[in-house]
Amino acid sequence: MKSYTSEIEGQKKFFEMVHIEPNISHSTDGVYKGCLFENKLDIPNLNKVLYQAIKYASRIRIRGERLPAKMFLNDLNREVAYIFSTIDLLSDIEKVYFGAASKGNEEFFTNVPHLEIEYSNIDGLQQLINQIRDEKYTDYHIDRFNIVGLSIQFYKQNQNKDIFINGENAEIRIPNILKYRIIPYSKKDNLEFEDIMDLLNPGLLQREQGAYYTHPAYVKEMHIMLHEAIDQVPEGMDYVIIDRCAGTGNLQEGLSDEILKHCILSTIELNEYLILSYKYGDICQVVVPNTDALSYDIIPANHNEQGVADEYIREKVNDKNCVVILVENPPYSESGSGAAQNTGKKENLWKKSYVIDQMRNEYKGVVLNDLSNLFIWSGFKYYLTKETDSFFLFSPTKYWRNQNLVNKFFSGGFLCNRQAFHATQKSAIGCIWWKNIIDKKTESINLKPYDTFGDSVKVATDTEITIRKAYHNLSEAYDNRKFLDDSEDGLICEKDGREFLYDGKKLAISKPLFNKNIIGYIQADSFTIDRKTVKLVRGALYNGHGFYLRSDNFIEKLPLFVAASFPYDKWYFTDVYSKSYDGQGKHLDDNEFLKRCLIYSSLTPKNKCRSMFDRNGRFYRNELCFDGEDTLAWLELQSFQKNRHSLSDAEQTLIKYWKDVLFEAIKTEEYKKRVKDNSEMRFGFWQIMDEFNTKIDSGRLDKKGNPIMVYKYVTLNTEINKLTNELKQYYAKDIIPLLFKYELIK
Repeated sequence: MKSYTSEIEGQKKFFEMVHIEPNISHSTDGVYKGCLFENKLDIPNLNKVLYQAIKYASRIRIRGERLPAKMFLNDLNREVAYIFSTIDLLSDIEKVYFGAASKGNEEFFTNVPHLEIEYSNIDGLQQLINQIRDEKYTDYHIDRFNIVGLSIQFYKQNQNKDIFINGENAEIRIPNILKYRIIPYSKKDNLEFEDIMDLLNPGLLQREQGAYYTHPAYVKEMHIMLHEAIDQVPEGMDYVIIDRCAGTGNLQEGLSDEILKHCILSTIELNEYLILSYKYGDICQVVVPNTDALSYDIIPANHNEQGVADEYIREKVNDKNCVVILVENPPYSESGSGAAQNTGKKENLWKKSYVIDQMRNEYKGVVLNDLSNLFIWSGFKYYLTKETDSFFLFSPTKYWRNQNLVNKFFSGGFLCNRQAFHATQKSAIGCIWWKNIIDKKTESINLKPYDTFGDSVKVATDTEITIRKAYHNLSEAYDNRKFLDDSEDGLICEKDGREFLYDGKKLAISKPLFNKNIIGYIQADSFTIDRKTVKLVRGALYNGHGFYLRSDNFIEKLPLFVAASFPYDKWYFTDVYSKSYDGQGKHLDDNEFLKRCLIYSSLTPKNKCRSMFDRNGRFYRNELCFDGEDTLAWLELQSFQKNRHSLSDAEQTLIKYWKDVLFEAIKTEEYKKRVKDNSEMRFGFWQIMDEFNTKIDSGRLDKKGNPIMVYKYVTLNTEINKLTNELKQYYAKDIIPLLFKYELIK
C-alpha cells in the first residue's frame, strides 16, 4: 500500500507506472485514448467518485469529442482501479450537469457492473495496462446540447455547414468525420435545432457572438484591475466572480484556469448558454443554464429551494469569508430607444420582472426605463454585502452621474468607445471598478479614454475626462406660466420646425397654445445630451417635454437651449457630460453670457423656428433671427450693445458672415417667392438652409446609376459653410467654458 499525501504526486507516479501521458485539460485527471481517469488518494465511496467521472464524461460529450469507452476510478494508495464501461452509464452521461464536478455527488447510486484490478503486483499491473491499451469509444446521441460541440469538431476538417446538418446524407445522419463518436441522428427533421441553427457555422468561436460583446482590448485592460482586486482579497478568505449576463464569455477570455475556477457564469439565452458551457463548463465553478437573472428565484436574498445553481450563488453571497466580485457588461434596452441592444428576449418582458418590482420601491421615473439599471441596482442590492466586495461594470456612466444608482467608492476605471462594442454610434462607455464601500463625498471621477488597437488599447487623448454628478434637471427652469389670454388653437410643430400634420401614426400630446407673446417652444429635458433632446421651434413641439418661450423672458431662457445644444464631436465627450441646473440660475447675473446665448441661438441651424402660415391661415413670424432690424432677437442685441456689451471681434465676424448668407439667399427664386407672399417673412439660418439651399439634378449618374445632385446656388452654400464653421468655433471658445462655470453642463 502506498502512502501518497498529495494527489498530484500519486497521479504522476501512476501515469509513469503505466507508461502514458494523458491529456489533463478540461479539469479531468486525465484522458488517454479510450480511457478517462479519476484519481483519488483513497476511495471510500465508489458511487460518489463515479458520479464525478460521469460529469466529466458528460462534458466530453457536450464538446463533441470522442467519449472514452472506459472510466478508471483509481485508488492511488490502495493501488486498486475500478473500471466502468461508459455504454452502461450512457443515460447518466447524456444528462446536462453544471457546477463543480466534485460537488453534490453523495446521493448517486448505481448497480452497473465494473471490473476491479489490484495493480500492486506485476500480474495486476499488466492486466491494467492491457485495459488501458484497448482503445475503444462509445457512441452517443445527438441533441441540442452537444450539436454545437459536434459542429465545431466537424468544421476542423470540413467547412460545409450543409453537409454537416442538412439532407438525408448529412454528417449527423451518416457520420464520416464523426464516426466512432455519434449514434446517427434518426429524427425525420432538424426542428430540434431550429432555434440554434444560426450557431452551426464554421469558425463559431472566432465570431463575436451574443448581444453583450465586449472588445478583447477592453477586456484585457479590465483584467488588470480585476487581478488587483483578487490580490486584495484578505488572507484566509475565498472569492467568487459572478457574471449574470456573461453572453458567450467575452469578459472571461484570457483569465487563467485558476481564476476561472472561481467564476459563476449565467446567461438567459440558450444559444449563448451552449457556447458558454462549451468554453467554460468544465473550468468554471458554475455555468448556470437559462436562468433569468432578474427573477425571484435567482436573487440571493430569497431563501428558496429553486435549484442547485441558485444555491451555489446564495452560498457564496451569504458566506462572510467569501469576497464577491461582480464582473458585468449588462444588456442595454431602453424603453422607446431604437439604439437598444437585442437582449434575446421579448423587448418588454424585463419590465415585468421581480427586480423591477422591487426597484420601484426605491426609484421612480426614467431610471426604470433602462434594463442595464436593473442589473446595476440589483447587483449592489442583493449580491454585494461586504466592504470587501466589488463590481466591475461596463456601462454608460449616467447611472452614477445623474441617476444616483451608485454611491460607492471609485477604485479605478477607463472609458471605452462604444463603437467597438458593435454599436453603430461612437460614444463613451465606462469600465469602472466600484468597491462596495459607501462614499457620499465623491462628486467627480477622472477616466482616461482608450481606443482599441488590435487586441490592445491606445490613449485617445492625453487629457483625462472628468465626469461630475448632476442633480438638477434643466426642466426646473422651464417657464410653466399660464396666461388668461392663452388660447388652445395654436401651432404644433414637427422636429424640423414645420407644422405637425397628423398622419394616423404619431399623436400630438402638446396643448397648442396661442398667444402673441409666444415666440417659440424649447425642449431641453433630461440630463442626457444628444440631438434628440434639444429642440427650438416656433410652436409647441408635437411630443411635448418642453415649454413655451415668451417675449418677456426669452433672454433668460435661451441659455437652456444653448446648454442642450452642447456638441460632442469626439466620442469621449459623448455620454459623459450632463445637462444640469445645479447652478440654480447663477448665469442670469452675467449679461455678457446672456448676450452670447442670444447670438448663438439666433444664428445656429439647431434653432428650427420658421416664418410660416398654419393650416388655418394664421401667420407666425420668426422672432429669433437676425433677418431685418425689427425681430425681437435683433432688438435685444441692440439693447445689449447700448448697455456696454459691445460686440467682440468674433461676434462682429459672425454678424458679417450672417449678412453674407442673407445677401445670397435674397437672390434665390425660393426667397423671392416667399417674400412676395408676405413681406413680413423673416428667415433664420435653418429655414434658409432647408428651403432655399436646394439641390438639382446634374444630369450625371453615379456608379450605381443614381442621379448626382448638386447645389443649385453654389455661392449660397459656400457662405452657409463659412458661417457654420465660425459658429462652431464661437460656441467652443466663448460659450462652453461658461456653461461649465454656471453648471449648465457638468
